[in-house]
Amino acid sequence: MSTLDEISGEIKQKTQGAIQTIQQLKQLFDYFEKLANKDCSADNLISQALENGNLSSFNFTGQTTDLSYFAQSDTMPLSAIRNIGDENIKGAVKQTFDKAAQQGLIKLDGDNIKITAKGKDYISQPDFIKAAQTDQTVAYQKAVAKMASDNVAANEVQMCVGLRGNYYNDFTVFNHTDKIDLSTVINHPNKELSKKILSNVKKWQQCGAVTVKDGVATVTNAGKEMLKSAGFKAASVPLTEGTVAAVGNVPGAVIVVTKKVVSAAVKAVQSANQSMTR
Repeated sequence: MSTLDEISGEIKQKTQGAIQTIQQLKQLFDYFEKLANKDCSADNLISQALENGNLSSFNFTGQTTDLSYFAQSDTMPLSAIRNIGDENIKGAVKQTFDKAAQQGLIKLDGDNIKITAKGKDYISQPDFIKAAQTDQTVAYQKAVAKMASDNVAANEVQMCVGLRGNYYNDFTVFNHTDKIDLSTVINHPNKELSKKILSNVKKWQQCGAVTVKDGVATVTNAGKEMLKSAGFKAASVPLTEGTVAAVGNVPGAVIVVTKKVVSAAVKAVQSANQSMTR
């Protein structure tokens, strides 16, 4: 075989490989698109995340409005209280629930706490609902603020993006990070938004764009390649990454952390020092 034949063969092989890759990406995006409008229950995904990730689906505050938990379910597993990470809040929740039990609002039923008819009437009052919404929003904002400081060095800032439940746009979060912790989605006070986002995650999982384990969704190599495809870029509007302080104040979004970067202030000092040494 001549050198020219060898070169021709290599070019042909590379071309065929490129065509095959394009075809695979098109198939993946076609399947991704097919799932977009499919009804998909995220209940199993939530259950698995809660069970395997040792998470709570509620922002406990230790106040009476924590009884609003029962607006989403008549029963609450005792593990929901055991999984509260802050010991002070956990203690306050126990006291609040003990008092509620004495008032006949809730009762112990095996390994679960069950709301009573009296309790249902109590949490359905307009004043209670309004107070609960306020307390849950404040609790979520505190959790977001905590993300800005947890395990962040003095010279760093935590970056994040805001998910809004758009099937295509939200997937572009993986332009900024390989993994998203679903706990911040599950804990969001707007449960309809939470379920919408988790339903989308379930669809991403079904088409092979992400894997989900222990409450964390991780983008696959196929998902990364799809982000680069022309079809996906045409269908989506990329999410903007920003600091927790900036993105966290945007209403109607679920905040997920992406990466830590050196703060602008530190960069400015470094730049000034470099200029002085020249």
